[in-house]
Amino acid sequence: MIDSAEAVRKGDRDAFRMLASQHGERLYHAGLALCRDHSDAQDLVQETFVEALRSAPRFEGRSVPYTWLYGILRRRFLRGYRKKARFFRILPLIGREAQASRSEEINKAERSLDPLMAAVTRLPAKYREILFLRYIENRRIAEIAALTSVAEGTVKSRIHHALRRLRLVIESEPEYSELPDAERVDEL
Repeated sequence: MIDSAEAVRKGDRDAFRMLASQHGERLYHAGLALCRDHSDAQDLVQETFVEALRSAPRFEGRSVPYTWLYGILRRRFLRGYRKKARFFRILPLIGREAQASRSEEINKAERSLDPLMAAVTRLPAKYREILFLRYIENRRIAEIAALTSVAEGTVKSRIHHALRRLRLVIESEPEYSELPDAERVDEL
C-alpha cells in the first residue's frame, strides 16, 4: 500500500485510478451516511477524488490512503453542510414551498432505506458519522477520534448520545415498529 501511496503522491494517474477503485465504494457509503442522499453522496465522493488528485503531492503517507481520503470527504461534507445550514436559515424568507418540496424529497428518500438506516438518517450529522464509523466501518474509538479530530472521550459520548437518540426515534415513530425491540439498540 505504501508503494501505491508514493506513486499517487508522485502524480501517477494509474496509481490514483487504482486508489479510486479500491476506496470508491467505501467512501460512497461514508458519504451516504453523512449526506443521506445518493446523488449528494456520489457528488461528494467525486469532489473528494478531485481534491485528492490536486493535493496528492502533499500526501505525506503518515496514514493509510483511505484515512487521508476520508478526511478530505469529511472536510468537504462539513463545508457543504455549513453552506446548506446558512441557506436553510434564510429559507423562511424565500418561501414555504421550497421548504415543503425539500421535506418531501427527504421523506421519500428515507422511506426507500431500510427501517434502521431510515431511523439513523433522522439523527444529526455528527451522530450519523460516529455510528457509521463505529458500526459500519468497525473503527476503534482511537481511530474515530483521529478521523473526526475530537478527543476519545468525545467519541464515546457521541456514541452514547447517538444510540440514545436512535432509541428515542425508534420508540416514538410508528413507521419503525417493524424494527426489533428498541432495547436491542442498547446492545450495540
